[in-house]
Amino acid sequence: MLFSLMTCTVAPHWPGGCQSLEEMADLAVEVGCAALELSAGNLGDRSLADYHRICLDRGLRTSCINAGCDMSSEDQAAFQKGVDDGRRLVDMAVELDCKVVMPLPGLARDWDDKPRAMARIAEGLRHLVGYAEPLGVRVTLEDFPNRLAVNDSIAGMQELLMRVPGLGLTFDNGNWIFSGDDPVDAVNALAPYIFNVHLKDWESCPPPSHLHLPDGTPVRGGRHGQGLLDQPAILAALAENGYDGFMAFEYEGPLDHKQATREGMAYLRDIVANL
Repeated sequence: MLFSLMTCTVAPHWPGGCQSLEEMADLAVEVGCAALELSAGNLGDRSLADYHRICLDRGLRTSCINAGCDMSSEDQAAFQKGVDDGRRLVDMAVELDCKVVMPLPGLARDWDDKPRAMARIAEGLRHLVGYAEPLGVRVTLEDFPNRLAVNDSIAGMQELLMRVPGLGLTFDNGNWIFSGDDPVDAVNALAPYIFNVHLKDWESCPPPSHLHLPDGTPVRGGRHGQGLLDQPAILAALAENGYDGFMAFEYEGPLDHKQATREGMAYLRDIVANL
């Protein structure tokens, strides 16, 4: 298993965030990552060629590219825009010799709208997988921490994977708990479809928070190994199921993000070394 650093987790708007792509790449090298996972919005006004050169100069790969590609709309023009956004994501991956993309496919309007949104998103993803497969790019979705997401749970992901042959999973270790699922159960249920991994942690916090567990507990991003997740059990389950790809580090809490990355990566590297 190899580590990568998610660009959005050290973006400039965070406390202690990196102020340039160069700084992000330098931090990735410092903490022992072999790649960056590029959130496309973090390019800012820099070109994809600039980003590629920055990575090549430091011996870094691009493990995945993620971006919003809303394919949930009933409106045909809006739906087509989401599919086209996904195709551009695939084209970026080809240019960067990146094998995995992760579109964020949108949300249902409300709970009752989830069956319609599921069908519409699956339709869009079939178009996108059909475009990406001949180019050698795997389309994946992550388990998304919003009850209006059709990909928020083990059951939701299983249905999408059934509806969209060739679709893969970006396994986000932390997001399963918002639907009441156990991350280890998710590994065991979905292992053949995992082509990318995100590693984060959560901690309980005083209200208000935009994220709540099913029992109503407010949470926010936490330090790895000091939060709510059993990181050793999750990483062991991935290893036992044969996962040997990239794992992108994420920290979404209130502390200095560069320092949290240094500390969190040291903790995760130690777990992997002892698996």
